[in-house]
Amino acid sequence: MDYTLQAIVQRVKTDKLDDDEFDTGIIGRFVNDTQRDIFNNYELSFQEKIFAGTLPSTSTMFNVPSDLALLQRAVLTNGTDIHDITSKYMPWREFVSKYPSPGSNTAGKVTNWTSYAGNIILDCPQSTDQTLTMYYIRKPVVLTTGTQVPEIPEEFSELLVLGAYIRCLKFNEDFDQAAYVEIEYNKLLDLLVSRYGARLSPGSVKMANQQIRMRRR
Repeated sequence: MDYTLQAIVQRVKTDKLDDDEFDTGIIGRFVNDTQRDIFNNYELSFQEKIFAGTLPSTSTMFNVPSDLALLQRAVLTNGTDIHDITSKYMPWREFVSKYPSPGSNTAGKVTNWTSYAGNIILDCPQSTDQTLTMYYIRKPVVLTTGTQVPEIPEEFSELLVLGAYIRCLKFNEDFDQAAYVEIEYNKLLDLLVSRYGARLSPGSVKMANQQIRMRRR
């Protein structure tokens, strides 16, 4: 069977609900809710993305990608010098108090930076154009058409089926059955996290508070 939103919705209707009249739009939204819930709770390898863009020497502000959810590392380079600025992050209120006009500062090496309104802001201009490379956890793509392929790896497609099915059961106020299905769902979720959350050592990688969240205010 094709691994698409339409196929997942049909599996929920036919294999789980056995109800051809259940609203497919509702099931589709529940599939998205399930996928979004997984993305929001874990850092898994299929969520990772790398983006690189040019930061002109005259600028102290860099617009982050629209799908960025959690920044893990930021590196500046001009082709010769490489400067990992990740640890130089400063909370934006402290940053604005200390650097009210970053663009007016003397060009030099980054001492501090912050994030605000979807931008990375450096404490001073750079002497040359730089490439800013960001390693980050991305947001899931919202599934809006039946032919779209979900973001969860295909071998764990049952997670989306069960997650949507649980939400359908709760929608129908069948909470006892929902609780029973959740046991199976959680077992499969543990397998997904074990498979895609580990690198050289076993175990999952939960969202860590010390990492840098890009907030919009």
